Amino acid sequence: MMFLMGLSIQSLLDLAVAGISLMIGLGIFAFIASILCSAAFLQTARDVS
Repeated sequence: MMFLMGLSIQSLLDLAVAGISLMIGLGIFAFIASILCSAAFLQTARDVS
C-alpha cells in the first residue's frame, strides 16, 4: 500500500511539473507571437500612412 501511495505521489509530481513547464513554454510562445504580430502591424500601419 505504501508503495502505491508513493507511486501516485510521484506521478502527481511529474504531472504538476509537466503542466507548469507546458504553461511556461506556451506563455513564452504567446509572448513572442504577440511581439511579432505587433511589430508586423506597426510596419504595415507605417507603410499605409
